Amino acid sequence: MSSPEIRVTFTPGGATVMVPAGELLLNAAVAAGVPLAAPCGGHGRCGKCRVQIQQGHCLPPDRHERNILSADELKTGWRLACMARVRSDIVVSVAPEQRLVIAKPLEDELLEGVTPEPAVRQVTVSLPEPSLQDQRADFVRLRDGLAPAVSLDNAALTALRDLPGELREGQFTVSATLLDDRLVGVATLDEAQHPLGVAVDIGTTTVVAYLVDLLTGEHLGSGTAHNPQAQHGADVISRTDYAANQPGGLSRLQSEAVGVVNQVVSQALAAAGGHADQVIEMTVVGNTCMHHLFLGLDPWHIAQAPYIPVASDAITVTPGSLGLKMNAQGRVVCLPVIAGYVGADTVGVITATRMMDSDRPVLAVDIGTNGEVALWSGERLVCASCAAGPAFEGAQIEHGMRAAPGAISAVDLHDGDLQITTIDDQRPLGLCGSGLFDAMAVCLEAGLVDAMGRMVAPDREQDLAPALAARLQGEGNTRRILLASDGDAEAHAGVYFTQKDVRELQLAKGAVRAAVELLLRECGLKVEDLSAVLLAGAFGNYLRPQSALRMGLLPPMSPTLIRGVGNAAGAGAMLALLSLPWRRRAEEIARRAEHLELAQRPDFQQMFMETMLFM
Repeated sequence: MSSPEIRVTFTPGGATVMVPAGELLLNAAVAAGVPLAAPCGGHGRCGKCRVQIQQGHCLPPDRHERNILSADELKTGWRLACMARVRSDIVVSVAPEQRLVIAKPLEDELLEGVTPEPAVRQVTVSLPEPSLQDQRADFVRLRDGLAPAVSLDNAALTALRDLPGELREGQFTVSATLLDDRLVGVATLDEAQHPLGVAVDIGTTTVVAYLVDLLTGEHLGSGTAHNPQAQHGADVISRTDYAANQPGGLSRLQSEAVGVVNQVVSQALAAAGGHADQVIEMTVVGNTCMHHLFLGLDPWHIAQAPYIPVASDAITVTPGSLGLKMNAQGRVVCLPVIAGYVGADTVGVITATRMMDSDRPVLAVDIGTNGEVALWSGERLVCASCAAGPAFEGAQIEHGMRAAPGAISAVDLHDGDLQITTIDDQRPLGLCGSGLFDAMAVCLEAGLVDAMGRMVAPDREQDLAPALAARLQGEGNTRRILLASDGDAEAHAGVYFTQKDVRELQLAKGAVRAAVELLLRECGLKVEDLSAVLLAGAFGNYLRPQSALRMGLLPPMSPTLIRGVGNAAGAGAMLALLSLPWRRRAEEIARRAEHLELAQRPDFQQMFMETMLFM
């Protein structure tokens, strides 16, 4: 006998789904299309998928859930979505830190000086009317009228169906839209609309679409959303495991990737007053795993040595083959990847920053779950990846969260005490990436944490300023520092920076720093040789160079060398969309790049151990 169906409603928004009794709230959220972060892959370890029960009931929490949530939290209805099972019709409130997403900034300077030369063209043509002496077919007439300036080889069936009516309604003066040498649309002059294009960056955490007018190059708008795959884990390894080991896992991940791309494209179109049929071409970047999941390619062998992707060249597919909501006669171009863990997003960063135009060495670091580092020596382009983990994006951090209103985004030392800043000056809910970097740097500077990553012991608190000493609690591995007072946090008693958080940051920053040091060593360079260090990624623009240097993410250097370049990966996708020469340049960059497999280097482990120190 099947279980009775239970109604689960998520607020705010009111998304509702029917699920069997005993279903996990996390699975109900997936079915309802409600994004919930579950960095640990839904195994009940991270505590990030917390929700609050407003009406109805779940089965009682087990011992594991009671160990993560306090008695007061459970009493006020807080539960972990990955562990709580529904028992009756229920209304669930999603925690504030889960609801909002900050768009990845696109630096306009990365697009300056680019003349639109897209694959899509729109041409106005006046043709002689047919007669008994001129009985050419309509398509032949159009093709001849465009020649020799424009080559027209074939046509989409939908365009051929429209052609006779549009020609005669327009008295044989029409606007023809071509994708390469193929007719994809025809309209009278008063009905013709500019063709649009979309550049998409599928990030592990965030997905963003940038809408452009393909004729003028004007950026018309953007759309941003959480990557719903985060419900299956914060990192690519968790998602690869899900694809391989869950029945229908790959299909679900692919469906979620396409669904969120459709969502962000729809947002961008709505903001610009456009419609899906105007979108003729889409370019896509992402790390290699996101690239594979979007295309429905099995990523399993990326996760296993020797880390081999299914394909590395640029891939062109039809929108219908993926289920994308755009002009069915258009196309989707996924930019090439470099290696199993160095993806098209890195190709986009290198392309957009024009770092290879410099006659001096330039370093680019994309800070994220899978840290990607590229070094242009002046002659060689060498890339590497490092398993930084999701700590920089707030996962595996006790009170870590996404960059959303209420996230602590900056921490300063002022008059002997800590001073915090939150996004939109909202009540502190947790720490986002830039706030983590600041917290770590300030704690090191103030003596709250030593070079080994140990928080100051209780018997040494007298050496600190009284206000700082008062923020310390616990002992040993439970040692923690209060950042926001008890009355300032909504879902838990204060926002803390913990000893465990320090260890997570040590591992993450050590991985990135080791990659930087080994790339420099590979090219025979010293840090003094660098002319610029470019920080790309979700919070590259918000990260204080001084904090990155103080915590040792980068080798000692002048902060003036460090520059945030925003979502350079997305800018690279935009360049490839707007200009065929730039698209070819991106493909050449991928071919030229040398991939350095750090794990195979005999000096990697020693370097990693050294760079974990806060020196």
